[in-house]
Amino acid sequence: MNSRQFFGQPKSWSATFAAMALFVWWGLGLIFNELPHEWGIPDWVRSFSGLLFVGTMVILPIGLCIGWIKSFPRWSYPYVVHVLIFSLYMMQVATPGFLFGRERWGWRVWLPLAVVAVISLLVTRSLGPLRKLFTNIWDDWTLLTFGLFGFMPLLIAIVFDEMDRLYSLYFMVILSLLMVGTAFAYMQSPNPRERIRTLLIGISLTITLAMTAPTVYWLDHGGTNVVPAVIAGIVVFLVMFSPALISLLRKSNKFIPLA
Repeated sequence: MNSRQFFGQPKSWSATFAAMALFVWWGLGLIFNELPHEWGIPDWVRSFSGLLFVGTMVILPIGLCIGWIKSFPRWSYPYVVHVLIFSLYMMQVATPGFLFGRERWGWRVWLPLAVVAVISLLVTRSLGPLRKLFTNIWDDWTLLTFGLFGFMPLLIAIVFDEMDRLYSLYFMVILSLLMVGTAFAYMQSPNPRERIRTLLIGISLTITLAMTAPTVYWLDHGGTNVVPAVIAGIVVFLVMFSPALISLLRKSNKFIPLA
């Protein structure tokens, strides 16, 4: 099967579910974390959100490991990007009541990635899958944009921090459905044009809602500046679609595609 055939068809349901799983897992974590205290929800339910967050440090490396062994299929790119960004974020985070107490994770957060690399290299006994990670992107730049979309759940968790839980809860449900729906539609898109359209719609809606809702909230609670929120949303959008430049590189005679 050549690259045109590989990239020009919708993916199987198992691959689609694998892509959606990251956003489903994070979505549940975002939703459970915003359940209002006044609802009188049992403690074990509230602790479930913490378990989901901790589980992220297990689920992500497992997804990355499977994707690595399988030479990085389409569904694996959000795992690749999210593992890297999440690890950078966790370096500055402490988890009281869990590992290391109030001490920041620091360099130790990279240990799961090191374990994944060792296992993957032992299983594949080749650097070929790593090469595919980049050649796949060269053939279809939307893979990297889809990968960058994988850090949206973490971004959403940050921008909705310290807001009224009931207000945030509704948006967490909507945003989670948006992210899962975007992943589903992307995996089932049969050609590059459809995948680009899917990402444009899904990412635009997600960023717009993720930036607008907190801005509206803080305007009613102490005030905020709208301009920085608009600029931040534009920057995030441009970063996510910056891989489109790869298509320009491919068309330029000054650049030679990877063999």
